Amino acid sequence: MLIADNWVLTAAHVAKSLTVGSSDFKSLEGSSPIDAIYTFSSSAFPSHDIALVHLSASLDVVTPVLNDVVIGAQQVASLGNLTMASAQNQAPNGYATTTAYDVAETYQPDQGSPVTVNWLLTQGQAYVQSGDSGSALFAGEATDSAHELLLGIASAVLIDNDTALPIGSAYVQVASYKSWIDATMAASGQQATWVSSVPEPTSLLLCVAGGMAILARRPGQIRRNG
Repeated sequence: MLIADNWVLTAAHVAKSLTVGSSDFKSLEGSSPIDAIYTFSSSAFPSHDIALVHLSASLDVVTPVLNDVVIGAQQVASLGNLTMASAQNQAPNGYATTTAYDVAETYQPDQGSPVTVNWLLTQGQAYVQSGDSGSALFAGEATDSAHELLLGIASAVLIDNDTALPIGSAYVQVASYKSWIDATMAASGQQATWVSSVPEPTSLLLCVAGGMAILARRPGQIRRNG
């Protein structure tokens, strides 16, 4: 997702498959060689699955604005309909409507220690598919990314243990990485556009209850895409 004329925000597991000097970023607005890749963490997927990619040539595009308020479990119900961008069979025009049902700051693998993920979890018939990693989740019902509020970057599909079928998607919250995004882009004299458009938390008790709920509802498997 282009967040400035030559900066792309994507999933870290996508960025790690790219090569500086030989990989290109391509979009409807044109293409540009990739000249730098920055990942927040060197840890393996799904930990901190977010990265910035710098392009050697600027693309003339109107970019989204980034949400700068970390969404808590107590705020999820107030989000309403959300829009996910997809490269796969979603309608109309590569965008699909979904809703969020919870958040997850950490994920517990079947083996090993918990890892930090900072996910917003969505549900419904629409879910990320192969090739969708690094795509966007917007607030409201969007039909284009220009000026829309970017909430998250696609990280994984959630799989039900009993049926082995997709039940939703996991998006890395951009607000959780605001300081890192700003500092990384500042090195080239650029910045993303941020806005506070998510309701503030109203109760610490609600936050604690939401954290307990995610432990109860956590799917047994996740699968990265693309």
